[in-house]
Amino acid sequence: MAGEWADFSSFSFHAVKNFTTAEGGASTWKDIKGIDNEEIYKQFQLYSLHGQSKDALAKTQLGAWEYDIIGSWYKCNMTDIMAAIGLRQLDRYPEMLERRKKIVERYDAMCDELGVKHLVHSGENFQSSKHLYLTRIPGINDETRRKIIIKLAERGVNTNVHYKPLPMMTAYKVMGWDIKDFPNAYAYYENLITLPLHTKLSDEDVEYVIENFREVVEEYI
Repeated sequence: MAGEWADFSSFSFHAVKNFTTAEGGASTWKDIKGIDNEEIYKQFQLYSLHGQSKDALAKTQLGAWEYDIIGSWYKCNMTDIMAAIGLRQLDRYPEMLERRKKIVERYDAMCDELGVKHLVHSGENFQSSKHLYLTRIPGINDETRRKIIIKLAERGVNTNVHYKPLPMMTAYKVMGWDIKDFPNAYAYYENLITLPLHTKLSDEDVEYVIENFREVVEEYI
């Protein structure tokens, strides 16, 4: 399972993610020989709440109002309300994942028929969270990709690009990065289009995306 591979893993539960708490995230870690899990947990608490030596619950105990700030760290704790949403999301997640699987299967069939490359979400030894559906239109460049995105938007199909390479971003350009030094990243990016993929899509919605994607893309391949 995701979160069991690395010593430490981070998860985003932002509103657009499969599993959401509206905002926030979580960290997980494996048992590390010689290091107490409770010690790691305490350090996470300190980092996430301004370095406060006590959390809000501990400060409500009789005579325990005083606390210390032992580091000038961050404010990135999840609220109890968001955590409550997350607990219910855990109950719903298998069903939501199954719905995503059905949509991916229909998109896969369309892309395979058109000869459009797509992200492979599952295989004999792996299953993805099916968070994004990435397609790569053969033989087109960035300019043509932009035209396709606009044509789809005009038909009410909002697509996206995941992602624009970092060397194309201003913050990295000013550091001296140049996309010309990353030809493979650019080649992957220039014909990439992300299709809508979320559990509020009805079967009719999915069919509408497929029909319009096929009609627009066939003009260019």
